[in-house]
Amino acid sequence: MVKPYIANSIPNHPIPHGVSAPFAGVINDWIIVAGGCNFPDIPAAEGGKKVYYSEIYAINMKEKSKGWKLIGRLPNSAAYGATVSIGDNLYFIGGENMEGKLNSVYKVSMKSEACKVDLETLPSIPECITNLSGTAIGQDIYITGGITDTNKNSVYRISTQSSSEWEKLLSYPGNKRIQSILLANGKNELYLIGGFQSPSKKKEGVLSDDILCYNIEKRSWKRLIELPFDENGEKRCLVGGSGIAHNDMLILTGGVNYKIFNNAINGKAPNDYLKKPVEWYKFNDDILFFNLRNKTWNIVKDVNGMAKAGGILLEYKNSLYMICGETKPGIRSSEVITIPLSHIEQ
Repeated sequence: MVKPYIANSIPNHPIPHGVSAPFAGVINDWIIVAGGCNFPDIPAAEGGKKVYYSEIYAINMKEKSKGWKLIGRLPNSAAYGATVSIGDNLYFIGGENMEGKLNSVYKVSMKSEACKVDLETLPSIPECITNLSGTAIGQDIYITGGITDTNKNSVYRISTQSSSEWEKLLSYPGNKRIQSILLANGKNELYLIGGFQSPSKKKEGVLSDDILCYNIEKRSWKRLIELPFDENGEKRCLVGGSGIAHNDMLILTGGVNYKIFNNAINGKAPNDYLKKPVEWYKFNDDILFFNLRNKTWNIVKDVNGMAKAGGILLEYKNSLYMICGETKPGIRSSEVITIPLSHIEQ
């Protein structure tokens, strides 16, 4: 189904060791990556301190040989937020840093000639949210999932064409969905994919292995479909995965292994959990294609470079780009992996 293909056609991200969970998107011919976090000095397995970044880097895809450029900084360091793209603008929403969860929203535009970025502050989210996901339909931004102040399954919308505040929509049903993926069909449906709920004193943590669908016109949620099992016949959760909507397809990849992560969050991991080799964690390296018209899956297996959690999947001129992410808990990558869609046979 797939020609073995991996290309580092873009120089590595300039922050040493790479980052996880940055803001990232495309404006015209520029790939922009902002913030993120890593363990730059002492590894997480040895009790190292997580560091959050504020730098905004960009690379011109028509002049890749010139490499990444520092084009600005976020007002505060941040990671684990949502990036939404509308027209020639990106929107960086929520996240966290050393001070805690954030409710900030920034409209990001690019001054190509000056090679600088403009940040405009927009109305704050009504509550602080981290590990959330976001998408757009038309000129409206939608966000949900993650860890919230209220501990509810909040869903919010805001119009970028008016000065309106955030509007709270019908909460999604069931368990919380931290580090889930939110995508849209460009018309009237949102797709909330995977995620997990942390354990509590009374209940074990729960991993979601399905896709929920929200119909904007009907204002209703439903369970759309179960995620396909992996090659070992085990469930998927796509926690920490990433995805894009492409034509009538949802393209999904990355994230943690269901069984291993489920044991970890519920206190059943081995004592040396953080010290295992990369291969032990079995992060997802498949690319999943979900056809929205006939509700069928196509799976491209064993794609080198996709086994990342907290990486960001982008599309530019019919190629997929996996931006950074972690290869195992606490270990980041600075790679930018390129996969031309022409190499993947549907």
